Amino acid sequence: MNRVCCPNATKLAYKKVTHVIFDLDGLLLDTECLYTKATQTVVAEFGKTYDYSVKVQVMGLTGVEAAKKLVSLLDLPISWEEYYELAKTQYALVMPKAELLPDTESIYLRVFSDIAKQHGKVYTPEIRAKVIGTLEATGAEIAVREMKLPMSSQQFLTQYRSMAQQSLIKVGLMPGAERLVRHFHSMKVPIAVATSSAKDSYDLKVQRHLDLFSLFNHVVTGGSDLEVKHGKPSPDIFLICASRFKDKPAPEQCLVFEDAPNGVQAAVGAGMQVVMVPDKQTSEELCKQATLKLNSLEEIKPELFGLPPFKTRS
Repeated sequence: MNRVCCPNATKLAYKKVTHVIFDLDGLLLDTECLYTKATQTVVAEFGKTYDYSVKVQVMGLTGVEAAKKLVSLLDLPISWEEYYELAKTQYALVMPKAELLPDTESIYLRVFSDIAKQHGKVYTPEIRAKVIGTLEATGAEIAVREMKLPMSSQQFLTQYRSMAQQSLIKVGLMPGAERLVRHFHSMKVPIAVATSSAKDSYDLKVQRHLDLFSLFNHVVTGGSDLEVKHGKPSPDIFLICASRFKDKPAPEQCLVFEDAPNGVQAAVGAGMQVVMVPDKQTSEELCKQATLKLNSLEEIKPELFGLPPFKTRS
């Protein structure tokens, strides 16, 4: 396999494909920051830190596999089943915001500041530091207490959610994601999603983007699909996803889009080419298996893989 890590490589470096498979988290939806927040909330209760050296080892795993690995890596004093239940509670709280881009903290900052200003108070960096990373209800309690606001934490929370919602519904998907998906669909390129999420988690995350996700031929949710015996970095999920296209393409006819090293390894193991859009903290060493590495989906040139090119914008 040609392993070219720049968007300007020649067409000769790639093989023609006919079908496309997308990962979900961190690739189409910017959920990785939400997973990080939820996970840190859980492990912080046990005095542990979920840093990138740990995160990179669990990216792309199913919920159960990630739970087992995290309990082991962080030496948590609970069983993986107990951790899994705690994590699911946190995910349910944060995943409805799965369309958020990396600048969501600025939205939260503005909302908290606006509420404080209404009561002649200032949302200082010191108070913000105490709020960041906490649950919404906890953050509301801290804000009301620290700024001595003349309202209950529940009143603050209600106002916060109303104001934040007005901003959050205007925030889009990962850069280039919608354009690419709609392009492939309009050109009748068969597309599917292969995610390590369970079905209920997937439904929670895409609820604000049902129109876009209705364009996919099918979705494989590895966390709950009984046919997926092993999660990424095992190739199972991509092989099963390919087999569910009506014309059952060979693995080499499929192109995978991924953000996680585990996902890249899975795609390569399945015999597929893979375009990687990694987290900025991912080392070059962990990207070297990718057929092509990009900074954003906005950089992709479908014609490199024999797929229909984007129409020229007038």
